[in-house]
Amino acid sequence: LIKKFKVMKKIFKNLMLLLQIPLLFFSYYFFFLFKGFISKIKFVIGTDEISRQIYGIGKVLDDSITVCLRKNKFFDLKYNFSINIDNRFLHFFCLIFYGPILLGYLANKSDVFFYVWSRGFLFNRDYDFKFLKSKNKKIICFFCGDDIRSLKLKRSYMKNKNLDTGENYYTKIGENYYTKDDKYDDEKKFLALSADTYADLIFSFPIDNMSYLKSKQYSWRLITGKEFFNKNHEKFSISKIKILHAPSPPIGFKGTPLVRAVIKKLQIEGYVFDYVELQNVKNKIVLEHLKSAHIVLNQFYSFIPGVFGIEAMASNCAVLMSADPSIDNDIIEDSENAWLITRYWEIYDNLKYLLDNPDKIKFYADKGHEYAKKYHTSDVMGEYLNNILKENSII
Repeated sequence: LIKKFKVMKKIFKNLMLLLQIPLLFFSYYFFFLFKGFISKIKFVIGTDEISRQIYGIGKVLDDSITVCLRKNKFFDLKYNFSINIDNRFLHFFCLIFYGPILLGYLANKSDVFFYVWSRGFLFNRDYDFKFLKSKNKKIICFFCGDDIRSLKLKRSYMKNKNLDTGENYYTKIGENYYTKDDKYDDEKKFLALSADTYADLIFSFPIDNMSYLKSKQYSWRLITGKEFFNKNHEKFSISKIKILHAPSPPIGFKGTPLVRAVIKKLQIEGYVFDYVELQNVKNKIVLEHLKSAHIVLNQFYSFIPGVFGIEAMASNCAVLMSADPSIDNDIIEDSENAWLITRYWEIYDNLKYLLDNPDKIKFYADKGHEYAKKYHTSDVMGEYLNNILKENSII
């Protein structure tokens, strides 16, 4: 039944695209008549919010506006243009018309379009790109993970290294995953070809997001606002250690079944601590827990820290995760001791080590805080991003 619904939804989207394309051209030329009255801006940033990155890019790029057409339930953020409708059917109906009309308007307002995730203003982003290029616009793509990652390529890469990988657990977890690798990868090939053809600049994580992209990919540094940095020495006057794990979903890169097994074993062995596991809660609740957490168990099948890893370091927590600069050179080299590198088979040993040596918890927490502050604040990311934009003649 679910499979039939997806097929029907795809057919309906293709039919609605036939409506969206002429609506886009009508919108563009309508607003073109009033172009002299439309104030120009440099960047349009959108359209799917992923881990606060659209919002963050909007903060670091001057003369920009943000667009969020698909609300992220974990964040309550303000954008210049958005669709704030919780009902899925009403949202879908609104998107049919609002997406192309907005793109037509913004194409008169801006010359650079910065796309986050894999979707756009129209139901097929390839038509966004074709239209914008016909109007001599610049296109930037930022791929975040599942939007571009190939199951086949990543599984093959990890098999050659004799390592398990989160991609081995992509079965029927959520509506965006497929049981058939061929179907899943065909979509990723199309997205990669589209970006290779039209994008002037691509950001991604080439190893962790192993894909069919042929163009040069620039590493992305995840943005964390200054307001999330909290160095709290008082919490290390430890009465009881608080361990935090925040998986979404619980199967995949986080390695939650392994974490739960380790926690259970340590409890049976007599270790006393508070273990908090958060699922499907708003980001502000996670951030509140980070302020009082001592140890964060992040993700154990990924090569990069991820936003939660950076947030945990910013909140002065000792982080255990599998991100490893010796495997993925997208990680900045001087990350030594910013977190305790922990592969999926090392969770028990490394967590037990910190519980046995509580002075090391503060050691890793302080090192991680310094690292996050040095490389992942809005100011630092703004300078990094603007330099790449200049290097590629975007600005």
